Amino acid sequence: MKQSIDDLANLVLGTPEISATELEPGFPVLEVKAAGSSATIALQGAQVLTWVPKDQPGALYVSPRAKMTEGVACRGGIPICWPWFGKHPEEPDFPSHGFARTMFWEFVEGEVVGSMVRLIFRLESNEETKKYLEQDFELTATVTVSDKLRVKLQMKNLSEEPFKVSCALHSYLSVGDIEKIQLEGVKGAHYVDKLLPEDAEAVYQEKNLQIKGEVDRIYDSMSSVLLRDLERGRSVFVDKAGSKSTVIWNPWKERSKELADLPDKGYREFVCVEVANAGKDQPTLRQNSTHTIETVMGLRPLG
Repeated sequence: MKQSIDDLANLVLGTPEISATELEPGFPVLEVKAAGSSATIALQGAQVLTWVPKDQPGALYVSPRAKMTEGVACRGGIPICWPWFGKHPEEPDFPSHGFARTMFWEFVEGEVVGSMVRLIFRLESNEETKKYLEQDFELTATVTVSDKLRVKLQMKNLSEEPFKVSCALHSYLSVGDIEKIQLEGVKGAHYVDKLLPEDAEAVYQEKNLQIKGEVDRIYDSMSSVLLRDLERGRSVFVDKAGSKSTVIWNPWKERSKELADLPDKGYREFVCVEVANAGKDQPTLRQNSTHTIETVMGLRPLG
């Protein structure tokens, strides 16, 4: 059952750093004001929509055409893709990137710890999830807002039968100009280019990555990524844990025109740097076992 604004208000009563509101009717969010930044998190998908470091432009991009509608994927922020990434490997009619990002999660609690504000959300298997995944499970998303943003997803198998997962914290990083950025941290890694045929060999990344056209890649990498944004004169770091793959995505000109929830020139304003378990990186969840994936982002001087 989806929590109402009154339900949320009661849960954050006495915690002025957290407030509940609706961006659109029926689309509740929690707004957080921490010492070093502010953030907005939607109940649908436990999706971080905004993260704004103090005295800086926001670090996350949300399309001005994004749908704030129940059951519809919202383009931007940090969608949680689970229990599969991309298209389902066997069922083409199943929703892309899984079901977790379009279901309402339960807000469990919010707390203030020093300069940090921490929110916890939960999604459990139910009749709707059984349409796509037979096993019982419990997902816990923990969002911590401070001078950094930390998003942690813990997944637990509550069934006897094991199953594999692929997933991503699908971060849309806001940039000043897509052609004036450089991505460090993928140099020296191999990647699967999703724009090539499925049987194409992995490609070696010889240099730091600059975006000059459509990019859709799964890097075999455990490294952090540093986004150097020349237009804004800052760098954004993306650290990670529990992930052996990093996805880099930008639709570029022609693909943007095909996406109804993205302006034609929206591609210039973001790049997706996704902490993932994707491609060959698919952990197996056995009975009562857990796997945790985590992303941490923050700002550094351009240097």
